[in-house]
Amino acid sequence: MKTRLLGWGAGMVLALSCLLGPAPTSSQQQSKVARIGILVLSTQEEGGASRAIAKKLQEIGNAQGRTAIFELRYANWQHERLAAQAAELVRLKVDVIVAITNIPGFAARKATDRIPIVVWGIHGGVETGLVRSLARPGGNVTGIESLAPELDAKRLELIKLIVPNLTRLGVIYNPDDPGGRVHLLSMRDSARTLGVGIETIEVRRPEDFDNVLTSTAAASMDGLLTFSDDVTSSFWPKVGDFALKNRVPTLCEFRFMVQIGCLVSYGPSLDEFTARVVHQVDQVLKGAKPADIPVEQATRFEMLVNKNTAKALGITIPRAVLLKADEVFE
Repeated sequence: MKTRLLGWGAGMVLALSCLLGPAPTSSQQQSKVARIGILVLSTQEEGGASRAIAKKLQEIGNAQGRTAIFELRYANWQHERLAAQAAELVRLKVDVIVAITNIPGFAARKATDRIPIVVWGIHGGVETGLVRSLARPGGNVTGIESLAPELDAKRLELIKLIVPNLTRLGVIYNPDDPGGRVHLLSMRDSARTLGVGIETIEVRRPEDFDNVLTSTAAASMDGLLTFSDDVTSSFWPKVGDFALKNRVPTLCEFRFMVQIGCLVSYGPSLDEFTARVVHQVDQVLKGAKPADIPVEQATRFEMLVNKNTAKALGITIPRAVLLKADEVFE
């Protein structure tokens, strides 16, 4: 399998005409131009959530006779750059900051307690202190919660059904993401119940994958699971290539991962993430305060199976799992 970079939280390039939208009519000239900041950990070259968000916001703005300017800031995988980029968006006096996942969300919140912040892909929002509660987030941050701890237990149960003799599960996660640590605690609780040992595999930057995936420890796991953040998702193909080469079953979260070789996934719809975040941004631009906009949780979840990967691994997917699957890739 050839490695590709597909990250769901990555940056994008927009043509000037797309950024500014159509030329305003005389009536539109009376209205304020919305200035929207988008803060991303990844690089400009990689497509993903920011592209989808900007496109949807542009469509809504056009329909409402509202023009928009997007200020996109890419950290190029350097966490330390996010603080300066968030501060720059504050100096530009953007009307709202869209942060792609937790780490940019925390950087934006540290930079301002005044400008509204909408986070695409919060995980462990309450436990990490990013928001006060889901119903009443308080402060200037809202968004959509992506990784409810209950899902971690269901993912573990799922891979245990497929690999009954699983006793050692490698968990690939970014320890710099506070949400990852929250879900690791939840996963360990579930693993103890099922008699599964958890081995953590830490990746903070893209270059970490080559080091951790060449270790004998990773290859000796009975299965590999990823907690999704910008880094782990963008470079998941490296995990998939490694797992197939070493015949290690993989469990992941999103559809695109199964489409490129993950054995099985269980998680929310990324399209729903984008639609809900865009709606929240639109509410903010109409005057709503983030403190009064509940943090939404995904409502649509799907289980997907890749039978080609199962065949390559010499695994027979139980019929009960196949019957429950929303889609099976063959």
